[in-house]
Amino acid sequence: MSDFTSKASTHIKRFINRAIHAAKKLLGRILRLLPVAAQKKIREFLDRRSIHIIEAQRYELKRILADLRQGQDYLQIVIFPPSLDWDVQLFQRPQQLALALARQGVLVFYLQPKPDHHSPSFNKINNRLYLCNVHTEVFNFLANPTIYLLTWNSDYANCFNQPHILYDFVDDINVFYGDHAQIVKGHQYLLQNAAIVLATAKKLVAEAQLLRHDVLYSPNGVDYNDFVNPEPDFARSEPEDLLPILALNQPIIGYYGALARWFDYDLLKNVAALRPNYSFVLIGPDYDGTLEKVRLSDFRNIHWLGVKPYKELPIYLHFFDAVTIPFLVNDITHATSPLKLFEYMAGGKPIVITPMKESMIYPGVLVGDTAELFAEQLDRALDLRCDSVYIESLRKTARENTWDNRAVEIIKKIEMVLKSA
Repeated sequence: MSDFTSKASTHIKRFINRAIHAAKKLLGRILRLLPVAAQKKIREFLDRRSIHIIEAQRYELKRILADLRQGQDYLQIVIFPPSLDWDVQLFQRPQQLALALARQGVLVFYLQPKPDHHSPSFNKINNRLYLCNVHTEVFNFLANPTIYLLTWNSDYANCFNQPHILYDFVDDINVFYGDHAQIVKGHQYLLQNAAIVLATAKKLVAEAQLLRHDVLYSPNGVDYNDFVNPEPDFARSEPEDLLPILALNQPIIGYYGALARWFDYDLLKNVAALRPNYSFVLIGPDYDGTLEKVRLSDFRNIHWLGVKPYKELPIYLHFFDAVTIPFLVNDITHATSPLKLFEYMAGGKPIVITPMKESMIYPGVLVGDTAELFAEQLDRALDLRCDSVYIESLRKTARENTWDNRAVEIIKKIEMVLKSA
């Protein structure tokens, strides 16, 4: 499928989903205008239709399970209740873990937050991984399933039949939007009731251990082969929007990821002013509207290229001379395991960061806590880009921190829990 066709298809699906949502709202308004008896009959009809859809989806799920069991094609089942859309702007930890667990022999069902009933109920992404456009009730016949939950979707613990909860504690809880009291309540519930607790940073492990001792330290990882060498065809042809920057024949300092309130825009602007002969390239979404307010366009050597599909990131990384993670330093970022860190390492790119505790524990990471020192560390990074010993040390760390390694550790933990249950 061409990029244009893919984008067109995405826009059509979004249009259809918006139309369905608008139709449901309109139906609700019409219902309120009808007599109570008529409202009751219509709601009963809609409920029966929902039950029929759920029964049909459950039948399809049972057929999938029967076929796989017959071939003994999986170790166990892990269900990912709705959290992040599979095709969200940033391909993140839940999607990566779903892929890695499936590669390691787990049967994974990843539920979309907003089921698209115009798509297959169970869309096979690859061997043992299904993207599900279904209601959570479809899984109710499974006793004690293992379900993967995050801080913000703890309510789904009550939607399954006595589940074994795998709680992935991925960020300081102050980073999440919404009702803070409810988020804290859900976090406490998961810590106390989960069969397994993962924490992505040492600071989070220490916090979780105040309530339980058996927390598994599980930082983010990398799909190493995707980043160690980009596809040959891509490596020979530069991305079109990078061409004007490459034509400047200046060192390219890259960053990709969310552009949000934890990004140190002031630091970037000060470093860009100190190094006008460096080109600073940013890739990622304006996550919370902060990018729009900071006027980076005033700097001729800062270039925002917008959002790129995950599959294209290794290509852009290939053309970066050095990379950065210029986050503000606070409790939130000290507890952050940047997903991009090991991807940068796999790509063999010298890395300069601000002094965030979780990221500083890895060898080869250069640290700058002021604009002047950050700029000097960028100079050093450019000197190191041809140092084969340094580059291999980065790649060694990346190989030790793959998503597959994380999945193996998680599977061992699940097996221990299931044996003791």
